[in-house]
Amino acid sequence: MIKQVMIPRILAILLGAIAVFSYAPFHYSLLAFFSYTGLLLLIADKTIKQAAIIGLCWGIGYFSSGVHWVYISIKQYGELPTIIALLILALLILYLSIYPLIFSLLLRLFRKFAPAYSIKQLVFLAPVIWQFTEFLRGYILGGFSWLQFGYSQIDSPLKGLFPLIGIDGVNITFSCLCGLLAYLSYHLFCTIQNKKLTLAKMHFFNASIALLVVYFAPLLFSLTSWTHPDHSRQVNIALIQGNIAQSLKWNRTQLNQTLTTYYSLTNSVIKSNDIVIWPEAAITDLETEQQLYLKDIDHIARENNSSVAVGIIDLKYQQDNYDIYNSLIVLGDKKPYQYPTSNRYLKHHLVPFGEYIPLQSLLEPISSLLNIPMSSMSSGSKIQKPLIMQGLKFTTVICYEAILSDLVLENFHSDSDFILTVSNDAWFGDSIGPWQHLQMVQARALEFGRNVIRSTNNGITAFIDSHGNIIKQAPQFETTTLSMKLSPIQGLTPYATWGKLPYIILLGLLLSLFIIKIK
Repeated sequence: MIKQVMIPRILAILLGAIAVFSYAPFHYSLLAFFSYTGLLLLIADKTIKQAAIIGLCWGIGYFSSGVHWVYISIKQYGELPTIIALLILALLILYLSIYPLIFSLLLRLFRKFAPAYSIKQLVFLAPVIWQFTEFLRGYILGGFSWLQFGYSQIDSPLKGLFPLIGIDGVNITFSCLCGLLAYLSYHLFCTIQNKKLTLAKMHFFNASIALLVVYFAPLLFSLTSWTHPDHSRQVNIALIQGNIAQSLKWNRTQLNQTLTTYYSLTNSVIKSNDIVIWPEAAITDLETEQQLYLKDIDHIARENNSSVAVGIIDLKYQQDNYDIYNSLIVLGDKKPYQYPTSNRYLKHHLVPFGEYIPLQSLLEPISSLLNIPMSSMSSGSKIQKPLIMQGLKFTTVICYEAILSDLVLENFHSDSDFILTVSNDAWFGDSIGPWQHLQMVQARALEFGRNVIRSTNNGITAFIDSHGNIIKQAPQFETTTLSMKLSPIQGLTPYATWGKLPYIILLGLLLSLFIIKIK
């Protein structure tokens, strides 16, 4: 009896764990189908309690393998004892695993209306509930939308759907495909076991055709160029990778060396490039404290008819409070730099515990354990003007914000020339975290049909084309620069035009099909 109870739970953990190999840097996209389809098959006919436990076990496997690198930030840069760091990581994994638990619980609660292993349950209902729990995961406590299944399909035929329906649409399409796969697998297994057909041949045939068509049809969209480069305008862009170790980055004794490094690297490329991009928080000091240095960089930029985007910390005194912002400012404008300039971007979506404390009165004891600098940041406006450099418009996001398609969508305009993101992935160390992050950035290029420019502290600094392909990247953990000539992109993808409307229609269609009585 104990063995019968434990086997599905152990299997659920293993199925959740293997999903990590569907993401970067591994790219075995079919394993994502194996993982999620396995979860559906395990919970489809279980009791509510059994399904909830299996969902929790699957989530533990999924997030343990997928976000274990958070330990590096907690242990090395939070400066905590190993046992405390492991405990905090375990709590994070347990919290994230609640969402697959909720998914499994809700799916079984509708058993009266959606029988086990039916099309209604697996193909119409499950994707809607999954998207609901993914929405909750991306919203509650500031959200953590890392590792949505759609990103695992960046190299599969489903890649062609990103410019049409965005990451949410790819997620729900993926869920429907897994539902079809679970439906076919179950009935095929029953047929083999019972040596008789449990499903009408026509139904089996139709489900098989639907699975193949929905999976492979997006290949046609991949051949479509929704946008095109404007070759009449070209710009040389250089990315600066300072490679400042996270353990030293916020050390005051390191500041002068950091300033020297970025000054030297900028000098080496500014004569041959129109735009130079520094990473997130390249200068680990307040903007008001580095006026002479910034004016010097500004003078060099204007002298060479160039623009320099600088990641820095800004402090403003407002309404009897000090507000600290994670900022990206532009130097080299027509007018000499004078604080505060308007050509800047202030990070809006802050990382919980890393940049602010959610439910501060309740979670302060946990945050006080973490010795993480700049963990009391303020949030910039949700909608901000694009950065202007050399007459070109850059829709800008900082670090974690690059995985938030909705935020980019709200700040994207038809005349946006590039998408710009700066980051400091040194928090992730030598782990799979930066590769997962880069993969999600590639999805933004696909969705909006724009070249994405990504400058980071120690990698992965890269240029990504409008088809989501990495066309040039710098090696990790090297102090270096990366330069490229690019043309701005014109035109709009369907996703950039219609936003989430097609996704909402798709959700509505699935709900309608669920409501209709299916034999």
